[in-house]
Formats: sequence, C-alpha cells, structure tokens
Amino acid sequence: MRVVTLAFFISLAAIGLPAQARWIEAQGQAPIINGNVSDARAKAIENAIQQSLMAAGGEVSSVQQIVDGVLQNTQVQWRGQGNVDQVDIVSEEVRDNRIYITVRADIWQRDKQCQASEYRKSVTVAPFELARREQANYGDIYAIGEVAAERFARDLSSGNSHLLVKHTLQRPVGLDEALQQLSLQQLGEIARRVGEHNDSQYVITAIFDDLSVASERGWLSTWSNPQRHFALTFYLLDAYSGETITRARISENAEWTYARNAKVDVAADQFWREPFGAVLAQNMQDVVQGFDAKLRCQETRGRIVQVDAQTIQINIGRVNGVKTGDQLKVVQEANFIDQQGHYRQKWHVSDYTAVVQQVNDTTAVATIGNAGFLGNVQIDDWVVPVIKR
Repeated sequence: MRVVTLAFFISLAAIGLPAQARWIEAQGQAPIINGNVSDARAKAIENAIQQSLMAAGGEVSSVQQIVDGVLQNTQVQWRGQGNVDQVDIVSEEVRDNRIYITVRADIWQRDKQCQASEYRKSVTVAPFELARREQANYGDIYAIGEVAAERFARDLSSGNSHLLVKHTLQRPVGLDEALQQLSLQQLGEIARRVGEHNDSQYVITAIFDDLSVASERGWLSTWSNPQRHFALTFYLLDAYSGETITRARISENAEWTYARNAKVDVAADQFWREPFGAVLAQNMQDVVQGFDAKLRCQETRGRIVQVDAQTIQINIGRVNGVKTGDQLKVVQEANFIDQQGHYRQKWHVSDYTAVVQQVNDTTAVATIGNAGFLGNVQIDDWVVPVIKR
C-alpha cells in the first residue's frame, strides 16, 4: 500500500519573508491498480499539488530523497519557495482505469526566487541496463530497459519541467561494466563523452538491479498471480565534470498478471496499465520530479561550438529558452589530469560578456564586444546566462 502524507508548509509574513497569494489550478492523474481507487485518488491529488507548486516556481521536495537522492520510503511532502495554504478539489473523474483530479491550490509565493532557472537544461537519457539479464527471461522482457528509459525521458520533458531531453540513446553506455569495476572514473568518462556527443549538460542512466519473480509456493499459487520485484537505480551525471550529482533507487513488489510462459510486450500501452507496469511508472515519476527539483536552481551551461572573429555559436537555443538580446558570461576551461590519472575540472569566469544576436531551435549566435578576444575564447569553453536582478 502506498502511503501518502500531505504536509503543507505555510509561508506567512510573520516569519519575515515577503509573500503573495496565488491561486493555481492543475490536474493530476494516477492509474487505478487492483481496483484500489482510494490509493489512486491520493496519488492523483499528490501529483496535482506537485504540478501546482512547480507552476508557481516552488520547489517540490520529498522525504524519499533525504539521503543523496536515494528513495527510501513512500512518504511525500512539499516545501520550498511555493507553499500550499489551501487545496480545493475542483473536479474528479474516473476514465479508462485512471483517476483524474483537478485541484485549486492557494500558494503563498515568497519573493526570494531561484535566479538560475530561466533556461531549460539539456539532458541525454541512456537506455536502462539489466544487472541480471537472465531474470528478464521470465516474460521475455529483455526490452524493458530501453522502453522504460523512453518513458522516463518523455516524463522528464513534459509539463513544467526545467529539463529538456535532447536525446534518448538507442545503445547502453556501459553503466553495468563501470559499476562492476567500481570505477567512478569510467562513469565520469561516460558522462563527458555522451554529453559532448549529444549537446547535453547532464546524462541520466539507470540499471535494473533486480527483476526477480517470487517463488510460487503452496496450492493457492495455482490460482493466484505471483509477485514480481523491481529495483532500479538511477544515476544523474554532470556531463561537463563527469561527477555523479546524485542517485536514486526505487524498489517495490507488484502483481505479475501474465502467464509463466507469456512473451510480454513491454512497449505496449497495456503493459503500463497492468499492476507491475503501473507501479514501475509511478515510481519513475517520483524520480522525474526529484531530479527536476534537484537541478532547478543550477545554472544552465551552453558549450561554445564555433568561434569566428567576435562571434560565438553555442549549443543551446530556442528550445532551452534562449532569446535575442540575452546576455551570457563566458567561462573558460582549464581542465587537467592529476598525478593519479583522475580528470579534474578547473575554470574561471572571464570578463567577456556576449549578447545573443540570433536564435535557432538548438543553437544561438552571440557577439562579444571586447576587442581582440579571439585568442582567449576557444571552442569547448562555455557560457552561462547573466542573471538579471
């Protein structure tokens, strides 16, 4: 049973932070699993409130991420710049075995807002890997890693997300091998390579640690469906430094409603409506919201891909939120390999400011007013938006 705790943190003038009230309507939805409408209703309300807070610029937080992003239980709470004072349910509808709930939330908005969230950060999602491929033989679900990654990527780019999925790769990147060798250096090399090849600031990959099916015991097992366990660990990687920003692990049991010798189509929508697929999708959505909140206030970086006289071209554009006239600060890299053979990132913020002159979907062109800058600014340096205060 999924337990949902709604903990509303009210931000009032008495605590000394300026605030303004704002009513926001948002819709949440959730699948009805095993006929449990009350559980689905709680999840739909939770989702709707999360959407309201994110629309208001608030930070969605969860006790599931209290230890470096590792999901440890199923209680959820919200806090941050947007604080819920009152929630009214506007409408409620059950359709196609899902429940849809629209809420109207009174959100007190603090004046102190995140200043680094104007641009969407580019992300590449790699196919999820299987630590024990033989477990996928039950149900012939070898494709679950690729399909789950595609679904995760769609959720990551939807709604009010501060992230933009540039690519969903078709081939695994070697996460399982890096983990077996306990090599953070290899993991960092993967992140930098994938990020550079796909114009992404972050790389997300994951591995199914477990997809086992519970042993069938007793005469009742003849008429009942077995339980299948999943454990899925996510890695959020910085594609510039190669560092692991955080990880998140989701783990749960769910009813497996297919025959023992069935070949299950995990790409079919029906799979994600069945109990196992629905619970997996629900847990992945928690990770999506956690990662989005984790990166919301991080600076968006654009890589310089071309330098010509006093003009630079960068690998972020209209889809990231770049506009003509935006000002960008040039950051120059001086990365190196230390004596132990480890990659180290080093940079300094230059005196150069670029002004965006032309914006395309995925790139932008900017000019730098400083005379004689060409010898200093190079390809693979990067830019960050100048925060207007």
